[in-house]
Amino acid sequence: MPASRRLLLVSLPVLAIAVACVSETVYPGDLTIGTFDFHAQANWPRTDCKADGGDFNRLVDGGFDFAGTFSRDSTDGGVWFTIEGFSRKATFDAPVQRYVTTHRAAAQLASCGEGCEGAEIDETMSVVVLSDSQDRAIGSRCNNMPDAGLPDGSVPGPTANGYDAERACGELRVTFLPGKSTQCKCTVSCTAVYGLEGKRRFNGGQ
Repeated sequence: MPASRRLLLVSLPVLAIAVACVSETVYPGDLTIGTFDFHAQANWPRTDCKADGGDFNRLVDGGFDFAGTFSRDSTDGGVWFTIEGFSRKATFDAPVQRYVTTHRAAAQLASCGEGCEGAEIDETMSVVVLSDSQDRAIGSRCNNMPDAGLPDGSVPGPTANGYDAERACGELRVTFLPGKSTQCKCTVSCTAVYGLEGKRRFNGGQ
């Protein structure tokens, strides 16, 4: 996968990726909501990073794919989003069916120059998870989500055939934070906004 299409994965620890290759992932909590195949597409009107260079020239075309799994703990209310074997804390707002996960990590950005220290990427992913009936109500397209509220249909929940979660619609905000050392060429922060659409992957019960 080209570096310009891996912005979500940049913040993952190398160790987490290595662990994911060793054994099957065990998701935190006791309730797996589902694994989703996501497509992210840049929302240029809401993005203030330059697409053709500047401090953060890794932003190129904005279109990339990734997969991740939401899970919850029915006892203590814990929520997680797991990607490439690395589980990030998340929150769940039941009335609006929204999952939010935020993660910040150090990043080595070529445009910041060699010897630059302190550069970071701050990611916030926010999606509404829809049931099968809600997904059918929008024609299986996130672009058809109502401007306010949720589409008609049943609320996602456990069923005899697994958790009823068919589609995830929302956005990913990636903020590039400049380094703090004198060697850094990147000096101004910027934020890239991506529209997200996720399709539930039915594979091994997920």
